[in-house]
Amino acid sequence: MDGETYLAILKENKLKRSKLVKLLEKQVAILYENDLTDLAEETKWLAIDIAEYEKENGVIEI
Repeated sequence: MDGETYLAILKENKLKRSKLVKLLEKQVAILYENDLTDLAEETKWLAIDIAEYEKENGVIEI
């Protein structure tokens, strides 16, 4: 998925980009730079899963 779709998923589900999610997004960029597209895509979904977990469990950033 492209970045626009990724952000649309976050927005549609009212998910926040915590520090952990932003760190994973940086990793996605590095993976793409190194032609590791499949791993980058998996990492995007991991970031979404974490954002959903944080929302459901009321995780508060420190």
